[in-house]
Amino acid sequence: MDNSFKKLSSANSSIIIEGLDEIESFVTNGTKAEDLPIMFDAITSLFYIDPFDRPDLRTAIEKAVKTVARMGAAAIPLVMEKIADPDIKAELNFARACGLMDESAIAPLLNVIQSRSGTPEMAFALYALGKIQSPKVVAALPLVLEKVNSPQKECEDTAVRALGKLCENMNPEDVSIELREAMFYALVSKLSHGKDVIRSKAIRNLGKLIRYGFASDVQKNEILSKVRQVMGLDEDRKLDPTFLVRREAQEVLDAA
Repeated sequence: MDNSFKKLSSANSSIIIEGLDEIESFVTNGTKAEDLPIMFDAITSLFYIDPFDRPDLRTAIEKAVKTVARMGAAAIPLVMEKIADPDIKAELNFARACGLMDESAIAPLLNVIQSRSGTPEMAFALYALGKIQSPKVVAALPLVLEKVNSPQKECEDTAVRALGKLCENMNPEDVSIELREAMFYALVSKLSHGKDVIRSKAIRNLGKLIRYGFASDVQKNEILSKVRQVMGLDEDRKLDPTFLVRREAQEVLDAA
């Protein structure tokens, strides 16, 4: 395995990928629990490379993300240790790796949200949950709705985003009427938020409630009415001052 680790230090993308292939075979065949941290540490060293500076290593970085995902939920505690000392590039790669895991990653990420008081860890877990493409993410819905109203702004922002991502992967029939109403009112309440980024995400996700079948006919009509207000198309003619918000509103209208 040491030779595989050495290949990850190469400046040559093909050699790095060769090393990743070898490590992935160890993971696939079943690695010892005590070997996982050192393998994880070696692979994720590639997460800190900026692909804009090193476009030749973009494929190797993608391969590294997929290799960590193959480690499954057992790697999530190791991910959280890395998040304690965040790097934007790396953090996105860690989240993508979690998102590529199967539904076994859902419970550990929910545990992070419930047990960690630190904003970066909770925000990361919320973001990662939004990356998981499984209808079983419905299990995360109550906790995500709770964090939509978090006093911690980073968590609030990420939870609003995650709510829309959950809509893309949940089955409407798995969501109770009560929870659908909670989703609707949570997003509507953000339309008057002082941050334009929050307002834009709320508009986008209200559109997703319609698109993915979570909005009733009454709610759909109310959403479209709210969207027209944002665009200044109602009788008051008071459009939202931010183009970002109006852009999202226009997309919802175009799709209606």
